[in-house]
Amino acid sequence: MLTKLSFTFGSHQILQGIINDHPDRQFKLMQASTHSNKLALFDLSNKETIFKTPVVLTVLDETMNSDYNGLFYYQSFQVNGDRQQVLYNSLQKVVNNKPGNMNAGLMTSVANKAESTTLVLLTIWPSFEDLTAWKNSDSFRTLTSFTTMGSDNYYYDEVYRSTY
Repeated sequence: MLTKLSFTFGSHQILQGIINDHPDRQFKLMQASTHSNKLALFDLSNKETIFKTPVVLTVLDETMNSDYNGLFYYQSFQVNGDRQQVLYNSLQKVVNNKPGNMNAGLMTSVANKAESTTLVLLTIWPSFEDLTAWKNSDSFRTLTSFTTMGSDNYYYDEVYRSTY
């Protein structure tokens, strides 16, 4: 069971150097879909972070396996206190029910106290078509009220996709 997850940002050259220097780690390199030069490196090794400036995530619920194969879809949510429990329940339902052809799911919170209300959903899909089908399903519609900015939604981000 995955309990620790961290990631960091950087150029392809720097992040590839980290990958090369730590062959014992299970990394996933992600790219911002809106900014092709913005990269994030996720460490899925379940070990203490090796990054100098990490974002550390606390695992709240997961249905991951150890191979992490497929298309990674990263969503980050921040809502006010009144809606936090509703969001938590909605994300937990996605993780536990594994909708459509979802390979795996992971729900985390940011371990930084200033951002501890940020919840992250990381799902893994066999293909882009499977992800798209889920995004058009009733299961995903339970999340749509959290995917737009508003008075009770401070932040939403879904920009990272797998580079390999």
